[in-house]
Amino acid sequence: MIIGKIMMVQNSSPVGSVDYLISKKILELKGKITDYTLNQFIEEIGISKTSMMRYLKHLQIHQFRRFKQIMYNEYMNTLVDLKKDKESPHNELTVEVKKVLNEVLKCHRIIILGDGNRFSLLLYQKALIYLGIPCEIPVYLGSEEECISEYECHTNDLIIIVSLHETFTDFLTNRTLFYHDPQYLLVKTNAKIGFVGLCDTQDNPELCFSYAISKESFDIRVAQLQKLFLDVCCGVSKNSDAI
Repeated sequence: MIIGKIMMVQNSSPVGSVDYLISKKILELKGKITDYTLNQFIEEIGISKTSMMRYLKHLQIHQFRRFKQIMYNEYMNTLVDLKKDKESPHNELTVEVKKVLNEVLKCHRIIILGDGNRFSLLLYQKALIYLGIPCEIPVYLGSEEECISEYECHTNDLIIIVSLHETFTDFLTNRTLFYHDPQYLLVKTNAKIGFVGLCDTQDNPELCFSYAISKESFDIRVAQLQKLFLDVCCGVSKNSDAI
């Protein structure tokens, strides 16, 4: 559970803030945090001891040594579960899922933007992090463009936009009107962009993939979104040396 709390702190903190930097470093280290003393940890990030202890207090932990042990135990327990899942048989992935998986395997970081349904993917965010692919689902109030700019996305980053009530064409049209930006998102980042939403009748060459969700009820759409990420995580697990 501690990893989930840290993910939420990272997701909800401004990029570059103290809480963001601490969370990011912890999630990078995972179980290897036991190799660090408190002084080594704060010096590597460039923060004060006071800031670190305030962060731990927010997690209801009062000693760095205790925090390391909790992190290590949760990491090892999760690794056991991931190894069991890796060894168990899985259904053959569809061509569409394989296309998403291929982009995920090539990237160095995933940032998931779009509508609020992306927060149903927190479990899969955690799985991807454990499998060695940093994944963030930021809380933001402005445009996707502003968020992408803040994260300084590069060519090896993958931005996945989730919008279960519209096509990518509608997504661009709606935000172009709302933000009065005739060139919304086209294309103001070097990162690759994928889309998960309703099936689009128009080609979108700017996308590295467009995964179509069927026009069913809301619950079914969310279930399809989660199934996509479950399949992708299984595919990453099969190809990962992290476990």
